[in-house]
Amino acid sequence: MSIKTAQMPCSTDIDYSQVTEDPILPFIFQLNLADSILDPDPGENQRFCYNVMGVGEDTDEFADLSHFVLGICDEIPEDQIVNITVNGEPQVINGDVELRTPQNPDPQTGCAGLKFDFEVNKAGGQLTFCFELTQIYPIGPNPVCLFGGGETAEGLSICGPECQQVETCEGVGYQPLSVCVPVTVSPFAIEGTSTTFCCGDPVVTPGPAVCEGVEDGICEFTMTQDLCVRVPVTFGATSLVGSTFVQCGDATDEDVCTGCGDVNSQ
Repeated sequence: MSIKTAQMPCSTDIDYSQVTEDPILPFIFQLNLADSILDPDPGENQRFCYNVMGVGEDTDEFADLSHFVLGICDEIPEDQIVNITVNGEPQVINGDVELRTPQNPDPQTGCAGLKFDFEVNKAGGQLTFCFELTQIYPIGPNPVCLFGGGETAEGLSICGPECQQVETCEGVGYQPLSVCVPVTVSPFAIEGTSTTFCCGDPVVTPGPAVCEGVEDGICEFTMTQDLCVRVPVTFGATSLVGSTFVQCGDATDEDVCTGCGDVNSQ
């Protein structure tokens, strides 16, 4: 399933080239919605993919990217983060990718989250990274911290996994229906190859031609064949889930969720 950009409670792209630093870290981060799976189906992992692009120039005003930290929810345990790739190459945590906690943040930036220790050139460099979560989390702003040229750039956030794990409920609906389909049977007859048989030897008669019968005539006859046609038809149905409609109740600070599915026997 997909989430429309207009429904996102956060930015799908950020531009650090507009943040004044000395030197400037001129990098754009984009959430790749085409390759991400933000609202997975049952049994699917939640997937986040991002593009990083250097949009600066090869001058001292700009600096290359040394590494960066995506500040994902600090309640996500390491064993829920799987299938990490950088430029399509598999990665493991505690290699060039680290999970930094608030108690043990990145030493250079002081930021917590997924640290990617990969360099990106300031002028035209590109990097793509993805990771999956085995549990579903809400989508919200994740701070992104950059480090390069001895400087840290921070303050911008991009869409990513927030805390408060989403619990899901599965339901099954059944739709009885009757299916009618018209069937048309069109018989046909295909002419086979005609075979001519000579009945005896030809007769040669001298003198002027004397032929009996109708000049340029034809012979006609009728053939009849009984048929029985077997027509197999397969019946089935496809389903399409439409838009979600929500009716909101009154918000309260009381726990009205516990026991909300219990049947009142009184």
